[in-house]
Amino acid sequence: MPSIARAFGRLWPDTIVTRTIAVLLSGLVVFHLASIWAYQIGVSSEIDVTNETRLAERLFTIKRAIEQRPAGERETLAHSLSGGLLEVHWSAAQLTVERGQHLAGNSGLRERLLELAPELQPADVAVYAPPGTNAETDGHLLLVSLKLHDHSWINYSITKLGLGHASLRGIILSTTLMALGVTLVSLLILRNVTRPLRACAAAAENLYRGAGSQMLAVSGPREIHHLAIAFNEMQQRVKRMVDDRTLTLAAISHDLKSPLSRLSLRVERIAEPDVRRSMETDISEMLAMIDSALDFLKGDFAASEVRPLDLAAMLESICDDLIDQGHEVTFRRTGDTVLRGRPLALKRAFANLIGNAVKYGGSADVAVQHCTGEIVVAIVDRGPGIPLEERDAVFTPFFRGRPYRDTELGGAGLGLTVARTIIRAHGGEVVLLDAEGGGLRVEVGLPKT
Repeated sequence: MPSIARAFGRLWPDTIVTRTIAVLLSGLVVFHLASIWAYQIGVSSEIDVTNETRLAERLFTIKRAIEQRPAGERETLAHSLSGGLLEVHWSAAQLTVERGQHLAGNSGLRERLLELAPELQPADVAVYAPPGTNAETDGHLLLVSLKLHDHSWINYSITKLGLGHASLRGIILSTTLMALGVTLVSLLILRNVTRPLRACAAAAENLYRGAGSQMLAVSGPREIHHLAIAFNEMQQRVKRMVDDRTLTLAAISHDLKSPLSRLSLRVERIAEPDVRRSMETDISEMLAMIDSALDFLKGDFAASEVRPLDLAAMLESICDDLIDQGHEVTFRRTGDTVLRGRPLALKRAFANLIGNAVKYGGSADVAVQHCTGEIVVAIVDRGPGIPLEERDAVFTPFFRGRPYRDTELGGAGLGLTVARTIIRAHGGEVVLLDAEGGGLRVEVGLPKT
């Protein structure tokens, strides 16, 4: 059962428009077929009664005409009255073969004959199927015998035409045309109804990516109306919160850096060089950590303008700078790597990732290629790697892996956090994997939009 549910879930449409159309079409097909079935039953019943009445009247008229002629002329007259679907014979005996019971499906014809000829007794009317046929399934051919007043019989062989039900092709064509009509109308209506939802999704994505707030038009159905109002209010609250945080961080930066600057001046008065050098290093590290933390919390990487850029050219520039500094870095590119993004933010993200590979792995092998719908960047080093259980935690702000805690290589623990935040703001993702032959492999996927 769970596997069936999963398979049905994969087949079930995943948008409001397609799900609504699927429900409408399913209901249309079911009720259309049900209405055709009910209509056919009603029409069949009505036509059967009409046909039985007309057939009974014709049989009775033939009986009266033959009954009024002398016995020698009756067979000739019976032949002359035959034609079409009806064959008539006169004989001194009943020619129908009794099957033990009258045909259930033709009991109506027998009743009509008894109504038209009240002088007849039930035993004077026989309605049977021919020998070797099934009374229920082969009821198109009937044998009817009517007894005359002189105890002779008129025997009828009748080919009974069934009701012309609507063909399956006609039903399928009718249902298909109705389904196409419902689909077209539903698409027009639902696209108009869901347009505010798509606008809301686009505004939320732009807000997340730092493109600024975009006020939604308050229109549409009541639920969409309320959604637009709530979303606009949320954007305003988020903007106020960000503005307040920026002001608070600016004050914190001033309050923290001022005492450290004064402390730096006082350190210069210390006579012992080793002590002075150690304190200056600690102060510089604290200032660097404060700057990194404030830059991350302010989110300055989302402030630049989105524009087309060649990611491969940017990565090659970063690699060249590291090579000029004496680091072992290789670079290669494949395919078109132009995308839309914020150049300064992306450069900071990849500088952190490639810098980490050089800093902790001793080297960096950078490759960028254009895959289906996205650009993939792979950064491989030959360092100790990151344990599997810490690969989620390393993206946490201020987290440092076990090999680098309490060492001069430890850093502030914000490089990967900043990088992933920037990459996700561009609709991408950062994944940490084991490199072949040891080391860490960092894969970055960015949508090519």
